[in-house]
Amino acid sequence: MKRPPGVTPPPAGPPEAEQPSAPRDAGSRRRSPGGVRRSKKTPASGVEAITEPIAVVPTSATPPAQSPAVFRPLPPLPEVSPVPEVSPGDDREQVGVDGDESGSKPWWLTRRTDPTVEKAAEAEKSLAHAERRRRKYERAEARRFTQATRSRRRKYLVGFAATVALVLVVVLTAYSPLLAVRTITVEGASRVDAGAVSTALGDQLGRPLTLVDFGEVKKTLETFPLIQSYVTEARPPDTLVIRIVERRPVVTVAADGAFNLVDAAGVVVETTPARAPGYPTIDVAANPVDSPGFAAASQVLLALSPEFLAQVDSVSAATPDSVTLALTNGQRVVWGSAEDSALKARIVASMISNPGIPDVTEYDVSSPEAPITH
Repeated sequence: MKRPPGVTPPPAGPPEAEQPSAPRDAGSRRRSPGGVRRSKKTPASGVEAITEPIAVVPTSATPPAQSPAVFRPLPPLPEVSPVPEVSPGDDREQVGVDGDESGSKPWWLTRRTDPTVEKAAEAEKSLAHAERRRRKYERAEARRFTQATRSRRRKYLVGFAATVALVLVVVLTAYSPLLAVRTITVEGASRVDAGAVSTALGDQLGRPLTLVDFGEVKKTLETFPLIQSYVTEARPPDTLVIRIVERRPVVTVAADGAFNLVDAAGVVVETTPARAPGYPTIDVAANPVDSPGFAAASQVLLALSPEFLAQVDSVSAATPDSVTLALTNGQRVVWGSAEDSALKARIVASMISNPGIPDVTEYDVSSPEAPITH
């Protein structure tokens, strides 16, 4: 029969005196009936220390005659370092059992971050901040040194954009149907039929205001002899205005039993069966309408006021320097040339209205600085 481990056989020979039993360990407890020694937790770490089981070989029923078992001493327990306490403000990292980082981990599964790692992280942050400041400074310097170039470029862009906008406005105005002519208005017409003028210019309807053919307008208005001059005006969005100046008759010419009112250019303005009052007559046989004398006489009549012109009965001008007026009261006015006609007209009017000059048959104002009466 094999001996259990840890049991020393009794010595051969007569039994000796009972050996004293091994001292009981201070931390051990009472053995169980089976001879197994129970463990006891160490107060420092709470880790159980398991002692080696020792079996006792049963002997005879008489205890004094039985040889006591010899026990081997237990090996010393390993020292367990205490777990450091964790304060609430500690920066140690909590590491879970399953590897994920969480703040709800057991307090004894903590570890402190390496100071070298912390310094490296702070150095990286400082380097990144310095890099950002350097880039910001470089951008500011680049803007400062290129300010003149950017300002000049901005002016060029603004000028180019304004030119393009102007071209677009001109093109849209010239070709847009929104600004097409729909109404033609004639102003300043008394002897001329305004409706006839508008009808004659009907071919301009539907054209944009900027594309009105003014050459065609001129040719059309030349067919009206009573129109001396005209001015066109575009009134957006669709109105074309024609302002005309009619010919002003200055003399009356007798022809074939009728009387023609003729302007300074010799154009017949109106024909009447009787002589129109307020207009002097002229002998076209002696003074043709295309002669220099007729032109000088017409200029003199145009310089007279309406009140004085009503007192003139006839006019004659054999030469441009011999214009003579015959008044309705029988008096004559030697005018001379058409120069200084406005001054001569004022002098003659003052002399006629002066009661201190009686029985005058002729006023000579050919030299306005020295007028003469006869």
